[in-house]
Amino acid sequence: MRAFLGLDVGTQSVKGRAIDEQGNLLAEASTEYPLYIPQPGWTEQEPAEMWQATCETIRKVVAALERHNPPAEIAAVCATGQMHTMILLDENKRPIGRALLWNDGRAARDAEEGAALLKSRLGDRFLIDTLCNDFLANWTGAHLFYVRNRADEFAKGVCNPETERWAQAWERAVTFLTPRDFIVLNLTGEVSMDMCGGSETSLMDIPAKRWALDAFKVLGIDKLQPPPLYEPGSVIGKVTKPAAEVTGLKEGTLVIAGAGDCLAGALAGGVLKVGQVLFTLGTSGVVVVPIGEKPLVDEQLRTQVHYSTIPNTLVNMACVNGAGIGLRMFRDVLGDAYKVAAQKLAVDPYELLTQRASQVPPGSHGVLFSPYITGDRIVKAPQGRGAWYGLTAFLMEPESKGDACLIRAVLEGVCFAVRDGWEIIRRLLSGVTFEPIRMVGGGARSPFWCQLTADIFGHPVCTTTAEDASYGMALLAGVGAGAFSIWEAAERIKIVRIFEPNLSVAAFYDRFYREVFHGHYDRSQRELDAAIERLLNSPEYTDAYQAWRKG
Repeated sequence: MRAFLGLDVGTQSVKGRAIDEQGNLLAEASTEYPLYIPQPGWTEQEPAEMWQATCETIRKVVAALERHNPPAEIAAVCATGQMHTMILLDENKRPIGRALLWNDGRAARDAEEGAALLKSRLGDRFLIDTLCNDFLANWTGAHLFYVRNRADEFAKGVCNPETERWAQAWERAVTFLTPRDFIVLNLTGEVSMDMCGGSETSLMDIPAKRWALDAFKVLGIDKLQPPPLYEPGSVIGKVTKPAAEVTGLKEGTLVIAGAGDCLAGALAGGVLKVGQVLFTLGTSGVVVVPIGEKPLVDEQLRTQVHYSTIPNTLVNMACVNGAGIGLRMFRDVLGDAYKVAAQKLAVDPYELLTQRASQVPPGSHGVLFSPYITGDRIVKAPQGRGAWYGLTAFLMEPESKGDACLIRAVLEGVCFAVRDGWEIIRRLLSGVTFEPIRMVGGGARSPFWCQLTADIFGHPVCTTTAEDASYGMALLAGVGAGAFSIWEAAERIKIVRIFEPNLSVAAFYDRFYREVFHGHYDRSQRELDAAIERLLNSPEYTDAYQAWRKG
């Protein structure tokens, strides 16, 4: 029996899922690998460890398929993974040092300098009309510019570990990849990048579907030869004999061009047409909305434009870097009691956290959580920090359930932050009628968080039969192997449950969003205090409180 393997080279692990020709899940596996944080705002990983974790994941899936009745053999592989992460390669196609990750903000100043250079040399609207994206600090282009700048500083006599490290790397560098491209390289020996990957770099001419080589020249990174671009679903190459020996795949297995994890999630969720919306709630919180063949660009460049898994089709995407990671922060820093209880009850600690959050009313007794703990794109804060705001001594009283207020505020803050992006995209697509928002990722497993999203967005939310991004890439592997079309793949996804907004709670949250959360990052403490006080004395709060008590 033919099987199709999807891989997701994530921030913390490599996941793999294999499906049959009907889209049924046959086997799955995952392998964790380390994340390195040398200092606040910096995140790195070892490419070799990515590959080792990938090999182990593939071997687990292959072994499971051999035990399956009837046994199945992988006919095609397709990879997704963390978007924007930069891996440098030397002339022998070997990685140079650690990768700089999608949430690494060390290039903040370089990104500002690079954006100014591009606009001054190539026109004020170059970012909007050509790149269709900002020159973001945590994207591939800014990281490459950062490396080149550190090499220049070292040449001018600025000697420190960072300049020395990158001067040596820059001298050897000939091209660059993202993690999923690096896995494809190890499987096939081919240097390549999918079209979505190109649009993730701030170095691609989006309307022309080619590299913006004039941008490379202006930034001084034109010594690098950008990788060839492939349409998602097309064949890049075949598994080599050395790769077959370490993975258990059959030599000659097809390797298919993939897409970024958010776009893979959109395919897994069946979100391919204008009017459909995906909300991925995992480490980050991302809204993905198909926009058709022509770019629709926010003039302030707060959202991003990417190519999707369908040729010549674009999406607009809004990303909040710190989503599920905010809840994980509470679990790991303040939630020892929940971890112990979860272990005794043999349940997921996140389930206990969300249960506890439901025990306090909307608004968390005036506590606001700012979720920018790993910086943010929408509010233009690559080195931003997060905070709980509105803490009072009342939280120490047993009846306040103070810990529950902190937890619920995290969940609310994430949804409010993602709504910022949703509002921008809705304005770009004014006049479009949207289907219920399809929610995937870890947050979609929590009915409480799904209902909270519906209430804060003021729009129906649904869960589906979709799996995660690796499942989307398993579907794309089947498309690339000719087993079915991409539209047939999307039609396999069914809606499981719809969460309608509670009108009273949604009205309260709408006022909370507009008067307290929206723009809070740029407002003073006095303004926030007054806005929160007005809200807690409003009729909307009274109605929301009564609706919560009835629920």
